Amino acid sequence: MSNAIAVYADALARRLAFDPSLARSVRQEVEDHLWEAAEADASVEPLEAQRRAVANFGDPGIIAAQIAAASLAGQARKIGVTVMLVLAGVLVSMTMRVTWYDMTQWALCENAIELGDRLGLIDRAAFLVAVTGGIAGWISSSGRIRLWAIAAGGLLASVACDALLTALRLSGWEFSADFLIPLFSMALEVAFVGILVFHLRRLARRTNEMVLLQD
Repeated sequence: MSNAIAVYADALARRLAFDPSLARSVRQEVEDHLWEAAEADASVEPLEAQRRAVANFGDPGIIAAQIAAASLAGQARKIGVTVMLVLAGVLVSMTMRVTWYDMTQWALCENAIELGDRLGLIDRAAFLVAVTGGIAGWISSSGRIRLWAIAAGGLLASVACDALLTALRLSGWEFSADFLIPLFSMALEVAFVGILVFHLRRLARRTNEMVLLQD
């Protein structure tokens, strides 16, 4: 046990490898703390002081699990904010597009009205599912990833319906500057959903990696 502190810090960092930046910062902080504790223990030899500092600090598996849980909880709270912002952003984009259609009196072609009505119903239902999942995930202290996955699925379905409705609305017309607002608002929706899916996938991956490393 030539360097018990380094061995302990390495063991702790390995259990946090699912988040490399967290592992590095925790390793450095814990190692600094243990060296301070060992140097302050002048009643024994240096190697024994290291051993006692490590023993007093606690089991690395338990410490790592607590740190990982706190870290993932913090990331989940941030993603909760992202979910709500994405939902708000998609709603604003939808409203922008519908307002533009009203201002320009840009209606669906008569032969597409029935299909448009059906897509509109699916769109509203899917967005309601997304909002419900997002709020439930925000409120819930457990199962957040699943609830936000439901929100993301509802949002994907809603945006897909929006894309089809936009295509129906634009079909049969020659491209002009009037297309820019609908296309821009659709691009925003797609970007918002992409951001949400990216963050949810990363959180899910880190959660799975944490479970595997803690086993």
